[in-house]
Amino acid sequence: VDLCLFPQLEREREHVASAVECYVKENLSASLDEAVESFRNEISIAWKDTTEEYCQNPTPLPVALTQRILNYARCSHVLYEKGDGYTDPYLLKAHIASLFIDHVPL
Repeated sequence: VDLCLFPQLEREREHVASAVECYVKENLSASLDEAVESFRNEISIAWKDTTEEYCQNPTPLPVALTQRILNYARCSHVLYEKGDGYTDPYLLKAHIASLFIDHVPL
């Protein structure tokens, strides 16, 4: 699924403006592809920051809590990485199959 289709799909569902649409409106010279690429870069930077903070910097919070927060972020990333997996579960078919159907060879 091409992320550039998100604004179109959201307009068809009569949702509010997407982040991609807002980016294009704020940066008048930006195309949808440029907006998507910008968001992908931001996501990449955010994951690097998150991983670095989690792995290298101790925190007074319990590890069980920080793991849950990180796992929630991971789950959200998987849900929306290739499209809106929350409202279109067929986008997650390969992930679900890898978890419950396809075995890991030992």
